[in-house]
Amino acid sequence: MKTTVSDVRFIQKDTMCFGDLHIEDGFVERIDYKTPKPYSDIAIPGFVDVHTHGFHGISCAECDPQALIQLASEYAQRGIVGFAATIDSRPLREYEPIIAAYRSAFQGEYRGARCYGLHLEGPYLNPLEAKDTDPQTYEAVNLDELEQFLSRHHDIVRIISIAPELPHGMEAIAMCKNFGVQVSLAHTRCSYEQAQVAIDQGITQVTHFCNAMEDIDHHHAQVMDAVINSDILCELNMDGVHIQRPMLKWLIRLLGADRIMAISDGSKFSGFEYPDGYVLDETHVVKNDAVYSNGHLSSSFRDLLDAFRYLYHDLNCSLSDCIQMTSTNAGKCLQTWNYEIGLGKKADLVVLDHNLECKDVIIKGRRSL
Repeated sequence: MKTTVSDVRFIQKDTMCFGDLHIEDGFVERIDYKTPKPYSDIAIPGFVDVHTHGFHGISCAECDPQALIQLASEYAQRGIVGFAATIDSRPLREYEPIIAAYRSAFQGEYRGARCYGLHLEGPYLNPLEAKDTDPQTYEAVNLDELEQFLSRHHDIVRIISIAPELPHGMEAIAMCKNFGVQVSLAHTRCSYEQAQVAIDQGITQVTHFCNAMEDIDHHHAQVMDAVINSDILCELNMDGVHIQRPMLKWLIRLLGADRIMAISDGSKFSGFEYPDGYVLDETHVVKNDAVYSNGHLSSSFRDLLDAFRYLYHDLNCSLSDCIQMTSTNAGKCLQTWNYEIGLGKKADLVVLDHNLECKDVIIKGRRSL
């Protein structure tokens, strides 16, 4: 299948170029360079979300394969070309029917964002940092059960969020690493020293950094100090609510764009507009432009297209940094092989106009809008 993206700007090796991108079977087959035109669209590697619980009325915990295929299509409409479906905490055995649904939904060809596997946010989390989640779904680490689970599903489970201070938490991290599953620090009360050991043990990233963990204390070293002093990746929610704007600005400067993965942490309620105070269901309410559950800040309404705009317009980040935080870093985390635009390279692209409106989305050589 051949597709041409005409008269667009695109970045190659930190240089802004202009021309036509000829795509064949999902890869850039030829580039025709041209003289730039004013107000031209820009093509960038599509957005990749490593932490999303759903969108536009569909939960990532669905067991209906057709609903999951529709979810992938809904993501693509917003420029998200790849995602790790994030499933809330529950006993390991209760992940099984969800995993079966994903295997059925995405085993063949389908239209929409690529599902690069699952991000399990649990069950080995600290109940003292449950926040909006149900601590009754958390479990003690059972290494035998985990080994059996990973032996069956390590091919589809890409990330597991773990609180390393739990009994046998460090062994669980090492086991996940041995099975090729990435471990993310999450919902934790671990000390500075425990965090350092966990990072040495194989933790590669942090789930929704700053949230569901102890705050920075300038008198005592905490988990956040260990993370900042390391080189692991940090998920950051860019809605301006989960992390207030001034802190988000200095965190980006401190960590650097190469260590940040913008996430939506969205839910089935994302993708809609609600007035403040709107009651979504018996436990969720809209407040301060976010979703609150049982009085605790829960999920976000903003997706990665919103995050890209927020980074560029509100936080004044460079275009290349915006791309790195919303596309490249998460793409490398999930091994999408869609990191940059170049001859012979994979081309899952989103095309934005000069107002950063989504005009075109190309996934596996097909237009998705």
